Amino acid sequence: MDPRRGAERRLRPQPSRVIQLKGFYTSDRLGRAGTHLKLGVFDLENTLIFNEFLPELAALVGKEAEVAAITRAGIDGRIDWEEGFRLRAQLLKGLTQAQVLRAARHLRPVPGAPEFMEFLRSQGHKVVLITGGPREVAESAMAFFEADAVYSNEFRYEDGIFTGEVVVAVSPRTKGAIVRDLAERWGVRKEDILAFADGLMDVPLLSEAGTRLGIRSEGKLRDHVDFETSDYEEAHRWLEGKGALPRKTKDEP
Repeated sequence: MDPRRGAERRLRPQPSRVIQLKGFYTSDRLGRAGTHLKLGVFDLENTLIFNEFLPELAALVGKEAEVAAITRAGIDGRIDWEEGFRLRAQLLKGLTQAQVLRAARHLRPVPGAPEFMEFLRSQGHKVVLITGGPREVAESAMAFFEADAVYSNEFRYEDGIFTGEVVVAVSPRTKGAIVRDLAERWGVRKEDILAFADGLMDVPLLSEAGTRLGIRSEGKLRDHVDFETSDYEEAHRWLEGKGALPRKTKDEP
């Protein structure tokens, strides 16, 4: 089955509403009790989904090469992430919000990621997504993965047309503070935070967690994480072995 079709089915209107506060989008599903609350914090793109959202939007306006060049400049350290994000966003000026929403609904989840998230939720733990992408993809992923909350950036529109301007709430500089804020908000100890990410831009996020996993990180995070894998089943087995998660029963995903 095409995973995108599954995503579209699950993105029908949900009974919970979304609440916004300075890039923080949460839902009224919050407050589920757990005997020993853990917080799972996830980078989104290339960690939970295969999508790289800005390049996909760039393809709609024929700006793939320009966006890729700015991304490479950031990877090479020639510009910082926020500057690169703003420059890439400017290239997308003129897209309609309807186009952005359509792209955001076509999520391609990494195999095993939805089941892993479902297991965390079944244990009463909080699940949070942190993405440098815009609100549209954040809310789409929040609905698909049934996350408790997401942090994201935001595109600015006038009459339904993207102006090229953005509000930046999430960047490598802010990710560590976001995790600390979440821990304080829900009273979670650092040793009970599980963090999952794919790249060096996520090191500040990972550094705030007691257990750190690189997902599809291809060795880039070996000096910053406790375990690297591209397989969520393997990640779950490792966490079980470390006592960070209970063993799954036959009926659990």
